[in-house]
Parts: sequence; C-alpha cells; structure tokens
Amino acid sequence: MVNEEKVRIMAQIALDETKYHKKEIRGGEYDKSDYVRSHVISAIWNVTISYIFILCLIALYYADYIFLNVARLAYERLGFILLGIYTIFIILTILMSYLFYSKKYIRNRKILEEYYEKLEQLDRFYEQGREDADNDTITGI
Repeated sequence: MVNEEKVRIMAQIALDETKYHKKEIRGGEYDKSDYVRSHVISAIWNVTISYIFILCLIALYYADYIFLNVARLAYERLGFILLGIYTIFIILTILMSYLFYSKKYIRNRKILEEYYEKLEQLDRFYEQGREDADNDTITGI
C-alpha cells in the first residue's frame, strides 16, 4: 500500500532538488569561510578585468589626444590616480561581496537544514518499512 505522507515528502524533495535549491545543495558542502572567500576572490577578479576593459575603452576614446601628447603626459600622476581609483574599487568590492555572500551563505544554510530535515523524515519512513518487513512472517503450515 502506498503511504501518502511518504509520497508527499518524496515529491517535495524532488521539487526542491530540481527546481528551487539546485545551487544551494551543490554549495552546501562548503565551510562559510571557504564559500565567502571563493566568491570574494571571484568578485575581485571580475572587477579587475572590468576595470582594465574600461581603461582600454577610455584610452581608445582619447587616443588622438594621447598620441599627440605622449611626451608631455604626467605618467606618474596618472598612474597614482588610476591606482587610487582601482584600490577604492577593490576595497568596496571586498566589503560588499563579503557582506552579501555571508548573508547568502546563512540563508542557504537555513534552506539546506529544511531540505536535510525532509531527507531524514524520508529515511525514517524507509527504516520503519524495513522494520515492518523484518517483522512480517509468512505462516503457511
């Protein structure tokens, strides 16, 4: 006979796995520090690449001015300005991504706790079914 409660839990687990919590389940094996650190490093990498692309676009926009004034540009001052702006972007990126991914990790842990609780309920149903099967005896004689 089909246990409706077991079927309901199995359907909810399958729905959670396929539709809602695929990323959370995959990321649930990480420690908080590893999870946050990996995402912060990824954010730093993305900001660095974006900053370089933006500088290249700005340089292309002002290419005629740069080529006409190559000898007269204050490269030291320009380098300090660009490095200062980059440092500010990196510090903001670290702070914002640390806060965001810490909060996201805590939220994901709550979701995973509910998911694992459903798995434990299902495991209890299976254990109960095994015990019932072990206790059943067929008497034919």
